Amino acid sequence: MQKTIFLVLFSYLSLLYGDVQSKVLDLSNSHYEIGELMLEYEDTTANMTLSEIRHLPSEVFTPLNKPVASHPFTNAAFWYKFRVINNENRPLSRLIIFEPAWLDSVNFTVISSQGEVKTYQGGDMYPYSKRAIDYYLINFEHSFEPGISTVYLQVKTRDPFIVALSIMDKVAFLAKQIDAATYIGLVYGGIIAMLFYNLFLYLGTKARYYAYYVLFLGAFFGMNASYNGYTFMYLFPNSPSVQNWTQSTSIYFYVVTVLIFASSFLNLFKYHHTLYNITKFLIFGVIGVAVLSAMFGGYYYHVILAFISILLISIYLFIIALYILLKGNRSARFFLLGTASGLIGAFITALTVMSYIPYTYLTYKAIDLGMYVDVVLLSMALADRMKMTQEKRVIAEKEAKTDILTGLYNRRAYYEISHKEFQRLLRHNRCLSVIMFDIDHFKEINDSYGHGAGDNVLKCVAKIVKDVIREYDYAFRMGGDEFLVLLPETNEQQALFLAERIRKRVANKKFIEKDDKFFITASFGISQYNHIERSIETIVKRADKALYEVKECGRNSVKVLYRFHRV
Repeated sequence: MQKTIFLVLFSYLSLLYGDVQSKVLDLSNSHYEIGELMLEYEDTTANMTLSEIRHLPSEVFTPLNKPVASHPFTNAAFWYKFRVINNENRPLSRLIIFEPAWLDSVNFTVISSQGEVKTYQGGDMYPYSKRAIDYYLINFEHSFEPGISTVYLQVKTRDPFIVALSIMDKVAFLAKQIDAATYIGLVYGGIIAMLFYNLFLYLGTKARYYAYYVLFLGAFFGMNASYNGYTFMYLFPNSPSVQNWTQSTSIYFYVVTVLIFASSFLNLFKYHHTLYNITKFLIFGVIGVAVLSAMFGGYYYHVILAFISILLISIYLFIIALYILLKGNRSARFFLLGTASGLIGAFITALTVMSYIPYTYLTYKAIDLGMYVDVVLLSMALADRMKMTQEKRVIAEKEAKTDILTGLYNRRAYYEISHKEFQRLLRHNRCLSVIMFDIDHFKEINDSYGHGAGDNVLKCVAKIVKDVIREYDYAFRMGGDEFLVLLPETNEQQALFLAERIRKRVANKKFIEKDDKFFITASFGISQYNHIERSIETIVKRADKALYEVKECGRNSVKVLYRFHRV
């Protein structure tokens, strides 16, 4: 007991009067990102031992002065030194957590106040079992003796160099992970949900861009999971080398899938063939860089070129999306916003890991946040494109059923609508009437005034018909100057009234062609469903026969023809 008290007093005296170059971390509390308490030394050879580091002059270590250590890609090893104090009279167990998950080698050495040395080794070059707790980030657990302990930390990595070190109480750390696990579950759950949703859309529509978007989402999910250590945790816990290559390779795969999706979604092959060829060249170029850098450059250059690829391809996609949007392709708008968010996020994170801008959690995670926004906006882009496709389909279907000259339904629409209305008529046993009419001596109008005048007459007659009939009636131009009006829920007297209104308006319409004024007339035939007929054609034939009889009797009148008698 007396020895313990002496050690604690000695520690306080050292703090007050000793030659101290760094602050001392109090282990009574948990501490997150303790970089400002650490001293740093760069070992450019990456081969120095702990003994050599301990014998270096104290002035070669420089204060880090920021919460998180970060450097550009480097082959050097960085050593960190700091001191901790345990004010208790018993050992304190603490978790040591390192972020990010991709650090290759982490050697953590604690020298107690009594000179006892304990070293822990970890990183994604070591088996996952080296970790103290089952967690995706590198971690150790150490029991700190009373008094001041000195900690030496060596970090080497071929990936972006970031070291965020936290020393935390185990219970407090695990409690904090509940919120983190909820956030991760929501993010990955959302991505998986969008993946399956778009997979089902592809199976339903067979549109290739949905399949490529599913591939893109899968690649993004794999890249994010590998670099955050989840693939090491769940898939390759005993294969560190596989985990390392999965990290860099997943970036290349992501870049290739986003290029394939962009080419399909923006329809480059059909509308922008030059851009299609450039994109195809870039796809094979990225694959070539991935293979050649792995074969001849090793992992270090493989990962550097992967990060360069994702930045350059993001810029390229932003440029082509902007170009296509300016060309009038509305579907490129969400694609452009998504690409912009991913590009901005990638640049912010790249500048952060290369120490060009200060490290914060948001700047470090900017690429993830940007990509999440990108994924959501691309889903919106797909929905927008599907909406546009449906609108075009509706317009195309309408145009296919519409007479171009008059705007009335055409003969194709007649077959579909008349069949539908007749089936409804049979089910509900209601009434229906048909009016057939054509323009009297229409050929003479074309011969006298030209086909332009004839077209104008047809358009004017069509407008009169549309103005007279009701919302639920159907008007068709059957061909030439022949028209048909289908009147659901209408008996022959109501049809006769409508036909007379049309006839009178047509007769009163004045036309002027080549300074010459002329009038036209029309002849009408009407028939009504009589509850015996089993096809619409028999009703139309009777209306056509009534029309023929009107023409035989002098034209410019209306006649109703029944199945068994005439009026």
